Amino acid sequence: MDLVFGLAMILGIGPALALMYLVVREYTYPRVEQPFFSDPAFFGLFIVGLVIGSVLFLALTTFKFASNPIYMVLFAAVEMMAMLIVMNLKRFRGKSDSVFYGYALGLGMSSGIATGICFVLASTAEYLDASSVTMIVISVSLAMILGACGTNIGEGIARNLPVQYLLQGLIPLVAFNLLFTVVLQGGELGGEIVYYACQVLMLIIAAFYFYRNMYVRLPGIVREVLKLEGKGRNDIPRH
Repeated sequence: MDLVFGLAMILGIGPALALMYLVVREYTYPRVEQPFFSDPAFFGLFIVGLVIGSVLFLALTTFKFASNPIYMVLFAAVEMMAMLIVMNLKRFRGKSDSVFYGYALGLGMSSGIATGICFVLASTAEYLDASSVTMIVISVSLAMILGACGTNIGEGIARNLPVQYLLQGLIPLVAFNLLFTVVLQGGELGGEIVYYACQVLMLIIAAFYFYRNMYVRLPGIVREVLKLEGKGRNDIPRH
């Protein structure tokens, strides 16, 4: 059981940490002399997200959200609202670093949910070969989609337009969760071909939205929010 839980933690948290490093290394020391965010606050929000994600996983299994696509749409709304509630503190409003803190929160939430799902799959799987691929797909996709959606929430808080940006993030997350419903049911809906097709589509949606938010839009977002604060920097990374 300890080995299974250790495997679940590696698969659940590893992708989020990798994506964290890939994105934020461009915005903190030593890449820039003055970091764009506080490291303690960033990792603090990652831990908060990890706790929230664990609670959401318990809710996912206890209330059987995956038994119905409608419930998974509601679950997407719960995920986004959880991010908004945490980020909607006075300390984060109108601040450019909130974009990064939203990212950390989303990655933490994905880690909590993915670790729980990977633990269940690893505990019940007869053969880890096929299940391990599914666990990796789930963990990587969750890290990308929730990290990107967390950035949406952070941007909304930074611009003082939280509801508008919550809705922007909710649309791709709903599409993702509808596919996730099939995957969580283990192919009971539509058979094996549909099961694996949904995994591929989940990964595509998550990767597209992650790339759009974290590589295409992020430098511009940081520049615009800094301008709203009356600040300017010439060391914003260009992707």
